Amino acid sequence: MDKHVERSNVAAYENRFVPIAYDVLVASIFTPFGGVTRLRMKAIDLIGVSNGMRVLEPGCGTGGVTKLLVARGADVTAVDGSEQMLSRARRRAPGARFEKQQLETLDAAGTFDLVLFSFVLHELPRGLRAQALAAGVRSLVPNGRIAVLDHAVPGSGRFAQAWRGFLMKLEPPSVAECIERGYDTELEAAGMRVTAHYALAGGTAALTIAERE
Repeated sequence: MDKHVERSNVAAYENRFVPIAYDVLVASIFTPFGGVTRLRMKAIDLIGVSNGMRVLEPGCGTGGVTKLLVARGADVTAVDGSEQMLSRARRRAPGARFEKQQLETLDAAGTFDLVLFSFVLHELPRGLRAQALAAGVRSLVPNGRIAVLDHAVPGSGRFAQAWRGFLMKLEPPSVAECIERGYDTELEAAGMRVTAHYALAGGTAALTIAERE
């Protein structure tokens, strides 16, 4: 979860204490699975982020991923709908460019080699996810890629049931579709070809990579 915000109610997240509470929550969730920084770094490794790569990060939240992308030498444009989140992200990753926009009406300047949605698409209902993905595709260069890092349920059994129940209480109802179906169908409907899947953090997170057709 790289930003627990339901985009239809961004005003609720303009309280100045929310970004701090958010970072504490994210850190606590992934501590049993190696920590959130390890998870983010592993995803960036698998994506193959490199020096000079132009990256668009919609839903950047407090900049936890943004900071790591900049450290890899990427040219990052990070977008979020909450000014409070952006304020913290700017301090954390001063080497990135930041824009205040909603995902479903995303219109970033320029074109990008990679669009990275990190723990954010699950917050949107299906129709708005489609709009956000379409906007991401429009931002890509030919053969550009979209990567989606998001929640997942690890296999089956009691832990899987408990983890699913935890996510359903923590996140908006739209998370159910994402953990049950993944993003392949939606990426393909947006004109992308899925090229890779990875299970991370003990199966509690999933990375999907797709290439523009």
